Amino acid sequence: MNVQVKRPRIGILAIQGDYAAHAEALAESGATPVEVRKREELAGLDGLILPGGESTTILKFLERGHLFDDLKQFCSTRPVFGTCAGAILLAREVRNPSQRSLGVLDIVVERNAYGRQIDSSILFSDSKLPGEKLEMVFIRAPRIVETGPEVEVLARREEMATLVRQGSLMAATFHPELTTDRRVHKAFVDLVNSSLQH
Repeated sequence: MNVQVKRPRIGILAIQGDYAAHAEALAESGATPVEVRKREELAGLDGLILPGGESTTILKFLERGHLFDDLKQFCSTRPVFGTCAGAILLAREVRNPSQRSLGVLDIVVERNAYGRQIDSSILFSDSKLPGEKLEMVFIRAPRIVETGPEVEVLARREEMATLVRQGSLMAATFHPELTTDRRVHKAFVDLVNSSLQH
């Protein structure tokens, strides 16, 4: 008998960044992607991705659309994954320069820590995800300079954490959506599925 597994509905904040690539990665990882631009679109979602882009621009949009507080509330009850600028938004503290954040993930982040767009790079690194080395695409990436005691580091660039998990929150300082490797998105979909079973 073929049992149909319900695909979780995972939103992607569709303001900036390559949200179409995230949608494709989610669909290939067993989820139904939903683009989110308004606060009412958060209702009925099982999880959410905050993609890359310019964190100050995203912040302005969130404040203007009265989405900031709703997003903070969502982060306390549902799984959320922030990539690049999304990781900055989730962080407890943002430096270089400092800016407002949701403050839900116990990490301290430095913006543009690896230089400008011209200093973008692709690295392969060991990770705690199953399989071969993980491809990490860095574009004007932030750097995680501190992690709290509850934060698990899943991948690193030299000594710096690049992929972290704390409870039902995940953050990456690279762009997993820009590779064909779906392990990072699959790990998030697994996190969403396990939260639905509790």
